[in-house]
Amino acid sequence: MNLFLSKNEVAELTGRKQRQKQLEQLTAMRITFTIDAFGWPKVLRKAIEAELGANPTWQSTKSRSTLKASELNLGDKSYG
Repeated sequence: MNLFLSKNEVAELTGRKQRQKQLEQLTAMRITFTIDAFGWPKVLRKAIEAELGANPTWQSTKSRSTLKASELNLGDKSYG
């Protein structure tokens, strides 16, 4: 597996095909990236895995699917 996301993976992640639009979207998403010699964004695969919750330490302490409504700070609304 490659250290960086491919150009296709960056396009899929950002929903953008144009280089400048990808840079803007990655910035808006607060995803760390660098720029290669041709001006294309380079995104570390580990940065995306960490951002999207693939960190095994975090997953083992509290799974997102086990949160209770009271932990979501939803106010007075009752959800079944």
